[in-house]
Amino acid sequence: MQHGQGSRGLHKRVYFLSGFDPRGSSFYYRLFVEQLQRYAGWTGRALSVSRRRGQKDPLVSSWQVVEAGSASDATADVKLEVCFLHWDDIARQNWPKNPFRLIWDGVGMYAWYLFGGGVVQIARWSPFSALCGLWPLMFFTFWVALMLAAALAVAHWLSPWLAPVVAAALVVLAWRLAELQGVVWLWRSIRFTHLLGRARDTALRQRMAELAERVVAIERSAPAERIQLVGHSSGSFVMAMLAAQLRRHPAFATELAPRLSLMSLGQNLANLAVHKGAVAFHDDLRSLAVVPRIPWRDITSRDDFLCFAAVDPYRSCRLSIEPPAYPQLELMQLAPRLGLQQPWELLFHQFPLHFQYLQTAEPGRRGGFDYFEELLGAEHDCIH
Repeated sequence: MQHGQGSRGLHKRVYFLSGFDPRGSSFYYRLFVEQLQRYAGWTGRALSVSRRRGQKDPLVSSWQVVEAGSASDATADVKLEVCFLHWDDIARQNWPKNPFRLIWDGVGMYAWYLFGGGVVQIARWSPFSALCGLWPLMFFTFWVALMLAAALAVAHWLSPWLAPVVAAALVVLAWRLAELQGVVWLWRSIRFTHLLGRARDTALRQRMAELAERVVAIERSAPAERIQLVGHSSGSFVMAMLAAQLRRHPAFATELAPRLSLMSLGQNLANLAVHKGAVAFHDDLRSLAVVPRIPWRDITSRDDFLCFAAVDPYRSCRLSIEPPAYPQLELMQLAPRLGLQQPWELLFHQFPLHFQYLQTAEPGRRGGFDYFEELLGAEHDCIH
């Protein structure tokens, strides 16, 4: 796949790493196009986006944004290229659909979380994140209790033969509700992070090595004025892994460092960092803390219970680094974007809120940060 084709200039290239999400680049491309159109509407700018390229590439899919021209024009001045870096296939490989498999895996996972100190460590940094970690267990415990109570009541008051039918119906209903409300998704995500923390998954490590080589190759063949790694949700710790791989690459100092920056959105770095077995990830964090450091903005919100809002990833795993603190922690407000005012409203909108980092909002409701303004705003056109 070629990047920056023809005589196009390229102001900025973003290498994007999604969270633990099996939907892949097609979903994120559609989301980007939809939000770019909204952003163009807010600002009155003539922005257009190209088709997604490299759909069959196992490592990179990309699309470009041009202004005051057609994205299909080979001579157009490209404002932005987004390179979606694939690890969604690894997510799909770790996306068990069998409820009994998930429940069985959850036994060991929640044994560590409840009795191995996991919930205590996480609650120290973010009580809401600790509660989110418990939410799948609480949800299924409630439904198991309800199923048993209903089955016993039916057996006692109606007929023993009806009890298994009622129990089975409640199991199906619980599973459908869990999928609809994102409980199963959260369970799978926690499970995968637990595997990483126990050093039981090597595929992601191998993928980061491959992606580092691909990034270097792209920048050598069609260098952009500025490059940025962006990680959303669980993609934040994947981004940190990749950034450390690039930091250790022979080409880093001369070819990448002057142009490279990092941005994490709704990060949950501490979910992985608190594991004692995450030795390789701790080494990655140490590599990134070496001076001179890659500029790194960390954007979170206290409205988002799925992230670690304003939590220093180094303190969360007791890694000592030289001052100043790193990364640069920034808080934003997400609730005003969805018109949420009451605490109970936040509880029922956590997944929509968590994806607001990747969306735009009209100027009065941006809450201190707008992803598309960061990518395409006039004040960001110069090289920092």
